[in-house]
Amino acid sequence: MSQAVVIDFVAQAPRPPPAPREMRLVSRCLEILFLVLAVGFGLVGAVVILDFIVPFTGNFIAEGPAGGIMTIGPRPLPPNYVTVGAMPLVQRLAHVPAGIVYVAPIVLLFWSLRRLFGLYAVGVVFAPENARSLKLIGAALIVIAVSPWLRHTFLSSFHVAVDQAWMSASSLQALILGVVVYVIAQVMQLGRELEEERSQFV
Repeated sequence: MSQAVVIDFVAQAPRPPPAPREMRLVSRCLEILFLVLAVGFGLVGAVVILDFIVPFTGNFIAEGPAGGIMTIGPRPLPPNYVTVGAMPLVQRLAHVPAGIVYVAPIVLLFWSLRRLFGLYAVGVVFAPENARSLKLIGAALIVIAVSPWLRHTFLSSFHVAVDQAWMSASSLQALILGVVVYVIAQVMQLGRELEEERSQFV
């Protein structure tokens, strides 16, 4: 009597080759760099935002037509600049949410870059986590590009806008780069999904 042998084929997605050791080493260094930048910029941003609530830095932070400046030591301010301590309370408080809109996407950008190169450092190159990190990087760049306009519009609605530098070539560059990175992440994610679907029929 013949016996039928059932062979269960379990389709597995092909594993990408391990990342070279040099790439993992460089990625680890970049991961540390972006971690330092994210934490450092976040702390500085938090100090500046808190200073708008309760001025404690003296005359070292000021706002003017070309944007905010930080000075070390007493020195004369450029024309049409006003220190945070000299601003009325309403104007200072209006700068708090505006400052968060400015600081948050930059911290998100550095943190997402840290995450992306952290994945590269452990040899993860084409996983879904890479695409998600790239999406966050693209989204952060887009928000960074439009945040000066959002900030200016918000402050102008309260008639307390001092900074008039809400549009620049760097904002346009960040917007274009952000859209490109986001689309690349979408294509990368789509390619991964198509590869997984194809592997199920092998």
